[in-house]
Amino acid sequence: MSVLNFLKRINRRHWFVCHACMMNSNHDPVRSLFFQDTPGEDFMGRMMYPCPRCSSTNTRSFQMLKEEGSDQALFGLERIVRQHPRSIFEVKPVKTPAA
Repeated sequence: MSVLNFLKRINRRHWFVCHACMMNSNHDPVRSLFFQDTPGEDFMGRMMYPCPRCSSTNTRSFQMLKEEGSDQALFGLERIVRQHPRSIFEVKPVKTPAA
């Protein structure tokens, strides 16, 4: 493994795809992927990570895709992540005004 490949290695537990954003962005994966390093919320035995763009909990981590056997989709998503800088995918949560 070269040094560049080591630096671009993807920790699958911190990369997510939001299915709601995928549908709303006309299947644009760049606007549907996000990187999150904070702990999630436990909901009935499954860790939930709300999307920072739309607050939907219809998200899946790359690790979950690997465990489900979705290798072809995972390969494409990891390739997209490697082609773009990480700063594109580090999204700050949208703040909603308090009522």
